[in-house]
Formats: sequence, structure tokens, C-alpha cells
Amino acid sequence: MSFVPEGTHTIMSSTPLLVSMTEAGDPQHVGQKFARQQRLAQRGLPVPPFFCLTTGTFQQVAAPILPSIEQLTAMVDQTSQQDIRRVASGIEQLFLDVPLGAEREASILEAFDRTFGADATVAVRASVVGSSLAESEDSETDPFAGVSSTFLYVKRGQLLDRIRRCWASGFTPEGLIYRLAQGRGLRGLTVAVGVQRMIPGRRSFVVFTCDPKTTERKTLIVAGHGIGEGVVQEKVGVDHYFLHPQTGRIGQELGHKAEMLCENPVPGGELLCLPVPEPLRDAPCLSDAEIQRLGALARDIENIFGVPQDIEGTFTEDGTLHVLQSRPIAFDFRKIRVWSCANVSESFPGVTTPLTYSLASHFYEVIFYDLVRRMWGADSRTLHDHKTAFQNMLGFIDGRVYHSLSGLMHVNGMNPIAAPFMRDLEHVLQLDTSLFIRLPGHRDSFPSTAQYALALGRAITGALSATAWFRHDFDAYEKWWKQTLAGIRTLTPEQEDPLVLIHHFRRLWTGVGNWWGLTLINHWYINTYYGLASRLLLKWTGEDPSALLVGLLCGARPDASTHSLLSAVALAETVRADSALSKLFAEGEAEAVWRKIEAREVPAAFAQAFREHLREYGDRGIQELNVERPNLRETPWELVRIVQSYARTSVTREELKASDKARRTEAEAQLRQLLKGQPLRRLALQPLLERLRLVIGLREDSRFWRGQLFGFSKRVFAALGQRMAERGVLEAPLDVHYLTMHEVLDHFEGRGVTRRLSELVRLRRQEHQDNQKRQPLRDFTTVGSVADGIPQAAEAVSGDASLLKGIGSSAGIVEGFARIVKDPGAVGTLSKEDILIAKETDPGWLFLMLASGGIVVERGSMLSHTAIAGRKFGIPTVVGVPHATTLIPDGARVRVDGTTGMVTLVTS
Repeated sequence: MSFVPEGTHTIMSSTPLLVSMTEAGDPQHVGQKFARQQRLAQRGLPVPPFFCLTTGTFQQVAAPILPSIEQLTAMVDQTSQQDIRRVASGIEQLFLDVPLGAEREASILEAFDRTFGADATVAVRASVVGSSLAESEDSETDPFAGVSSTFLYVKRGQLLDRIRRCWASGFTPEGLIYRLAQGRGLRGLTVAVGVQRMIPGRRSFVVFTCDPKTTERKTLIVAGHGIGEGVVQEKVGVDHYFLHPQTGRIGQELGHKAEMLCENPVPGGELLCLPVPEPLRDAPCLSDAEIQRLGALARDIENIFGVPQDIEGTFTEDGTLHVLQSRPIAFDFRKIRVWSCANVSESFPGVTTPLTYSLASHFYEVIFYDLVRRMWGADSRTLHDHKTAFQNMLGFIDGRVYHSLSGLMHVNGMNPIAAPFMRDLEHVLQLDTSLFIRLPGHRDSFPSTAQYALALGRAITGALSATAWFRHDFDAYEKWWKQTLAGIRTLTPEQEDPLVLIHHFRRLWTGVGNWWGLTLINHWYINTYYGLASRLLLKWTGEDPSALLVGLLCGARPDASTHSLLSAVALAETVRADSALSKLFAEGEAEAVWRKIEAREVPAAFAQAFREHLREYGDRGIQELNVERPNLRETPWELVRIVQSYARTSVTREELKASDKARRTEAEAQLRQLLKGQPLRRLALQPLLERLRLVIGLREDSRFWRGQLFGFSKRVFAALGQRMAERGVLEAPLDVHYLTMHEVLDHFEGRGVTRRLSELVRLRRQEHQDNQKRQPLRDFTTVGSVADGIPQAAEAVSGDASLLKGIGSSAGIVEGFARIVKDPGAVGTLSKEDILIAKETDPGWLFLMLASGGIVVERGSMLSHTAIAGRKFGIPTVVGVPHATTLIPDGARVRVDGTTGMVTLVTS
């Protein structure tokens, strides 16, 4: 093993030997520990003063003993801890014996006297610098690589000895074992030493600006009595405080703090472990004001360095705060996976099947690939290099579809200009807190400035081009889809040869991969426009913009979902206007009514309109993206039930349109009043709001088309399942739902790895039933194998439901009776006296929503389908109400305030 610092002579001649705190800015000279402290001090943060002996000093001192060090390290037995300790002890003795020279000793002591005063007490700390900063102590990827020494309460007479021992600590047994295990060797290793004023801390803390296990940006504070060594090395009892950065809410877990680590009054003596005064042992170590102060400090420090930080500090007896160290939190993103079903459950709620999951995962893969290709300007090699990220955007956890936020944000973060918009994405994903995920488009992810500049140029060009051509491309996409849809509707999947049917399926999805990225570009516009409109309204009016935007976003052009609803209402109007139809729909069972329509025992025009609705909107249905769920085309009597529900009311198409326009007019009048005398601001908002209405309408259109895409895919796999059952591969056609998309296609195309698919189906059907009993958390993080890290089922929720808070997303106040709906397919009808309470909804719930008097859902955001539907049709709606289906009793009388987001249980 060779130990010869690379470029020794060059560095020795150019590196300063001793620097003050203001000069300690180069981590190659002073180590990252002290370079970061210098940067904090420059920004005005309370860092105790220090000076540094640089790596150049180390090289000069170590030069005479290099041959001996090299001889010791070259012969070490890396498998023998005893031998490694022998070598470490020998190297330490070399540093203790090497002459420093009178001039060098004098300069060190003179710096001590000048910086602190001859009677001062200091801390002496080592900072190991490797052959590169990535292999140095306190690096972003490996902050504890050095395992170096710190000596506290050092007096002037002990200083030179402690400096020697710090130099030697680059070769401690722990340091040697660590570096050898990492395969790094010792080439280029040097040690800087910092001499810093000792702060007699009485309460010390460590602050993590980000949860070091989950990457959530929740500030975690660990605090205890005494100096920091006791807290850092877990030698004393501590409190844990959790500060939510968005709400300022403080959580705490108080520990029993019986002891504290303090200085020894005997100079040079070991630190003392003393009892904490009795009244302080179980009381909070920090006040709420101090916690908030540390939270603000942590945000400032993270902003300085740009990545989450692990910060050490202390309070002295008089309450003065001192920052002693800040290092990056090291995350191994190869092992971390962050999961959430908050947003994706709107499309794929509850327990579903392998076929639904695999089709959804394929959908995500191809459309995000198109997004990155179109908008980020990614070249073919970049797309190829990140292929696994595209394939891992969704997970299947206990039978439920989850977003893999690690994969989703990785793909979105491939764009070098996307970072400022990631918080908007997190808002849409309904995350309680922000996440820190290393984005591949981040500047530090590129090996050179030139490569970053090239990627940035492509991203800017792609974004400008996508923006300039967006309406043209979206119109072309709509035209392609309608032509494609007309073509596939001429097919009869049940009669096609399986390989021909698979050919049509693959050809369709190839087209999806060439066009559907435009829907995601539209999502980016929604996030951006909505965020900008909210910020401007808040700044210019001083009021919460959410309620105002509810009305301002009404009155947009009718989208496909609206046309679907209006078509059903038109059928109900026809029923009300015809006494015979009215009697039939009022008295007949839904399936019996459908048989009469099918047998043309109703007026021909009505039967034609009914069939036309099924043709145009038959892919709409409850959980319409779930392959195992039938849509209206497959169960047309469900449309009968919908029409029966509307026929019992007086709702008309004109009333719905007028109501939508009235809410828009009222909101615009309110905005004019708020911005009275400020015409330029109103003028600036007008095109922004128009653009926002447009892109929200386009999103609803594309969601409707997505339902049609999945509707055809259902027919394909239903036909393939029928063929497999006919050939005895499956016991029943519907068993195909328990296979993945690729397993089914592979069976027909010659890539199947087993023909015993029935046994696989039986196993998965049992798992499907077992998963119904499990309830994974909404959001969680796994480290290492995902299968081993899924949290246990959540405990039953208990609490007071008399007052619940969510996000008010459609203005208005309504009282009614709670109808807890877990399976919308099992609900007959709702009335305006009913408040729909659900975990989440999807577009297939729209008919049920309109029949209700108010809507409360556990999940969702201001931009979710539930919120948009509530606003469009004037139904008071509150989304994001935790545990609403558990805490609100079915049948209880509740009041819903769609403006404030309050849901109240009415007791009398």
C-alpha cells in the first residue's frame, strides 16, 4: 500500500500553511468542515472564531516520516483488526515524535494568542482531506469518511500535542478500516486542523433540515443538556422535536434527561458526566420559540449550501446560540424509495389486479417518455440511460397502485430547468411535506460544465418549442385520437385472431407513446399557471386566493366530461317530458328498463339517444381505469340508474350552464372590487386566468380520452382471456385479470415462461382477497428491499369528528346526511339531502357527485377531479380531509363549508 500525497511538491509550495477564519475558504486546504464554517461566518451566522493549520502544514510535517508511514501501511494485514491497530498506533507515535521546528511552534502559538488570548480554552478538530473532495470528510456522499479526532477544553500548553494527535487521526484504526473497506487506500490523504474557541454549552442540539431516513423536509431537532458531544455521541438522554416547515406545527417526544456531559475543572481531565437538576429532567429542553428559531436557522443554512444539512450547535448559559458544524446529510438513493398513493388513488383506488397495475405502469412509462422527449429535448442516449426510471414510476404495494415518488420525480427532474417547479408538482401530488430527491437534471449531476450547458440548452430549446407549438400539437393529437378511436371501434375483438388483435393493441399504444406526452405538458402548464395566479392574488389582494379561484375558474368551454354529463341530463329531461317514459323509469327496475330500450319498446328517438350516449360515453364508469371494473357499455342498465336519479330531480342542462356562468360572474365582480383602482393588475390576471381555464379543460378532455383508451384495452384483454379459457389455459375468462399485461401477451407471442397460468391465478386471487384486509399507509419510505420495508397495517383511527379541516375547493355551505361511500357501484342513488363522503373519487363518480348536496373526500387537491367537478357544478366540496370515512358516522348530519374547508358534525 502506497502513501505518497499526490502532487506533494506543488501543493507544498502553493498551499498556505496557517490561515485565519476569514481566509479558510478552500476545502482543499482546510477541509470541508472548516470551509463550510467559514462560509457560514461570512453569511453572518454565529460561528465561533478559529484558525486552521492547512493540508500544506501537514505535508511539510509528514514529509520526514512518509517512508515509515508507507512501510507500515504497505505491510498491514487488512483482515486483522489487531494488525490495523498496531499500524495506527505506530503512525500516531511517528506524529508525536516528529520535530515541528521552533519557528512553526512559535507561529502556531502566536496565532492562538492573537485569535483567542493566552488564557483561552479551545477545541482542536481534525478534518481529513482525501485525493478528491468526494473522498474527504464531510463530503455530500460520505460525510463521515475521515473518522477523525476532536479534542475539547484544550489549554495553550496542550495545543501542540493535540494538533499532532489530530494529524495522526487520519490514520486511526477506525479511519484505516473505513477507508480500506471502501477500497480508497491512502494515496493523497492529508489532514487539516482547526483550532476554535471552546463554547461552554449548556444545552446542545443537532438539527436535520430533512428527515435523514425518509427525505421528507420536516425539520428534526435532537437536544439535550450539556455540551454537544453528549448529544452527538448519544451519551445522554435527549428530546426529539419535529417542526413542520409549512405549518410551523411542532411535535415532540420528550426523553428522560438524567445526565449531561460537562467540562472537567481539572485541566486536561476527561469530560464529566453530571446529573441534570431534577426539575429539568423531564421538562422540554428547548422552548417553542427556540425550536422555531432553530427551524429558521436550519432553512438559512440549507439555502446557503443547497442540500439538506446536519447541523450541530449549542446554547450557552445566557441563551446565546452558537453554530459549531454543518455537513450535508448523506442519502444513498440507490436504496431509498418514497411511496404515496395520495394522487394516483384518484385514478386507481383501492385494491386492484395485476392486469390493471401493469397496464397503468405501461401507460406511465410511454407517456412520460414522450414528455421528456418533447419538452425536455432529451437525446436518445439520455432517454436510454434513464430507461429504468421510466419503468419504475408506479409500484404495486399490497394490491394497491402507488406512485414511486423517487422514480416519478427522477423522470420529471431530468430537465435542468425543472427544479424551480418541483414544489408545484409536490403540491399536485398532495404531499404533506416536500421531499429531497437528487434530480438527474441538477447541475451537480453532470460530470462537466460543458455537458450541463448542452443539456440546459436542449431543455430550454425543447421547452420553448413545446410552448410555441403546444396548441397546434394538441389539436393534432386530438385529431389523431378521434381518427384512431373511429378505427378501433370498427374492430370486433372477440372475432379477431389473437395475434392480429395484439397487433392492433401494440399499434395503438405505439401511437400513445408518440402523442400522450402532450397531456403531461398540459399538466405542467396547469401547475405553473395555478401557482402563479395564487401568488399574484395573495400578493395583490392580501386574501387567501383559494376561494376566489373557485369561482374564477368556472365558465370555461365545456369539456368532454361536461358533455357526458349534459348528455345524461338530456336523457332525464326527455324522460320527464314523456309521461310513459316517466312512469317506466319511476317504477321499473334498471335492468328491466334496459331490456325494453334494447327491444325498442320505447320511443325510437329516445332509444337512439340512449344508444348514442353509450357509444360516445360508454367507457365512462366507476373506477373506469380498473380493468376488472365494467363500464357503462358493458352494463348499460347503470346508465338507466343514472337517468332515473336525474329524472327524480328538476335539474336541466340550461340550469347547469347558467349556474356555472353565474359563479364566474360573481367571482369576477369580487375581483374587481378587491382590485378597485388597479386596472393594470386586473389586465395582467385576465389572460393568465383564461389560459388556466383552457388548460384545465384540455386536461378533462384528455382524461376522458384516457378512459376510452383503457376501455378498448379492456376489450382486448377480455377477448384474450376468453381464448385462454376456451383452450383450458385459464379456468374462466375473467381470470385474465390476475395476470400482468406482459404475461398475457407473452403467452400468445411465444415468450411465456410457464403454461401453468391457472395455478398462478389461484395464488393471486387469494392474495387479492388477503390484500382487502390490509391497509398500508398513504405515504411511506422504504430503505433497502421494498418487500421487507412495507409498513404494517395502520391501526384503526380514532378521534373527534365534530370538527374536521380540509381544503375548501368549491364555495358554498350545505347541511345534509353523511353517506359514506366505499364502493360506488353498490350505491343506488343520492339526493341533495345527502353529503357524499369518500376516500377519493375518479371521473366515473361524476354522476353520483351531481346527485349529492355536498362532497367530502379524504384525498385530493385544489386541482383534483373532485375539486374541479364541485366547482363546475356548484356543489360545496372539501377535499383532503384525513380519515373522513372513519371519523364521520354514516347517516350523521354534517355541515360542509366549501370555502373554509371546515366539515362540522351537527349534534342537534
